[in-house]
Amino acid sequence: MDYYIGIDIGTSKVKSVLFDAAFNERQIASAANVAETSGAGYAEQDMAALWDGVLSTLTRLARSPLLRQGRLKAIGLTGQGEGVWLSDRHGAPIRRAILWSDTRTARRVEQIKQDATLEAALFAETGSPPLPCNSSMLLSWLARHQPQTLRAAHHFFFAKDWVRFRLTGKANLEFTDAGTSLLDLRRETLSETVLDALDLRPYRHLFPPLLGSREIAGALSDDIAALTGLPPGTPVGAGALDVSAAALGIGAVRDGDIFTILGTTCCTGIVCRGLDRVSPKTRFVAHAWPQHYLNLFAMQSGTPNIDWALAQLAGNADFEQLGARISRIAPGSDGVFYQPYLNGERAPFYSPGARAGFFGIGQHTTNDHLLRAVFEGLAYAIHDALADSPAAGDLYIAGGGAASPWWLQIIADCTGRQVIASPTKELSARGAAMLAALALGEQIVPSDLAGGDGRLTFTPHPRAHRAYQTLFPVFRQLRDQLQPLWQARRQALNMLSEQGTHP
Repeated sequence: MDYYIGIDIGTSKVKSVLFDAAFNERQIASAANVAETSGAGYAEQDMAALWDGVLSTLTRLARSPLLRQGRLKAIGLTGQGEGVWLSDRHGAPIRRAILWSDTRTARRVEQIKQDATLEAALFAETGSPPLPCNSSMLLSWLARHQPQTLRAAHHFFFAKDWVRFRLTGKANLEFTDAGTSLLDLRRETLSETVLDALDLRPYRHLFPPLLGSREIAGALSDDIAALTGLPPGTPVGAGALDVSAAALGIGAVRDGDIFTILGTTCCTGIVCRGLDRVSPKTRFVAHAWPQHYLNLFAMQSGTPNIDWALAQLAGNADFEQLGARISRIAPGSDGVFYQPYLNGERAPFYSPGARAGFFGIGQHTTNDHLLRAVFEGLAYAIHDALADSPAAGDLYIAGGGAASPWWLQIIADCTGRQVIASPTKELSARGAAMLAALALGEQIVPSDLAGGDGRLTFTPHPRAHRAYQTLFPVFRQLRDQLQPLWQARRQALNMLSEQGTHP
């Protein structure tokens, strides 16, 4: 039997997943990643440690009896978007990777946003407003504050592109990743506005040639084959940005399809054909499916809200017990709201100073009310992203949160949409494997592969949906009225820091 491997370079984990020819998940190997953060908003990752994780996961798959009895046809890649991954000419890291969650550029972003003409020009070309996560902004920060780092580098990469370079020895960028903030999407070339406005023209040589998602980028080198046990010369596909690959993996390829990835960033995407239906409240990126784009609402923090709530409020309850406890609380958590903005927000509104919080606590509020409110807060945020979209249309769910049926029911009740969860857990890796097969010339219809008896469907409960419809305007009013308070808090903390009295 023929097999494909999809490698997903995530923020918290590297996963290599073995798929059969029908793209059914057959084996998963994972390794933990560690993000190093600081109070100054820095978020970085050790590239060498991540590479060790890639090798260990591939080695485990190479030992699979399935691969020993079958044939590995190709390897595909996907991964966390944006950030800065710099290497020398051989692929050795120049510094730790700067991640998409890094906010060191927030002050520079605010300066650019004061120039409405420049902000509009950047959005028109790249599809992204200025945001701290943008690779373009992070490179601009390095050019101003650490120019020696850029002078020492030979290549700029995104996460999966650097890993692919290490696997094949071929240096390339790829369209969906580079299109997050660096490309003129209509011309499909580096944005001249970005290069000039952000002082990056001296570093143009750092950007390797651009590939499309459905191209073969190279072949597994003899050295890496010997290290992992995989067949040398195995074709390696160009791959795609994680959200673009996940949309492909879940079958969201038709105009108007909607999906949400319940991951580190809770990301909601609306598939559109062409660039004429893009919301100015967010950004657009290229889909892995040809001639399609994603109108993307990528929150700054998704499941980290859940991680915090479980650590602080859930005691020793496992996830199944937690579901039983939360289900006993009525929809709306008796008027308790949670704002899921642990580290600022970028869609559908921009506020680097935004922070999470509870509203509506009374003397009868329990931990279970607070816990349910956290899950509801993320469901409200998904509904917030879709507020300007047609009410019709199913909502496809991917990511780790898709394993929680009671949370999926909350999302269905809150959004009023039928929620569909795929039995395949690693949908970004699945999309990467499908792209590798397409690059080999295989004929694939993603929407045909999205079905199956294993899919879970959640239909809104009318009474619960009515409750959330009544409460959602309060959630929206809260985030609007909190914005000046978030800004005042940020200014006060900056003053304390300057005075040396902030701990």
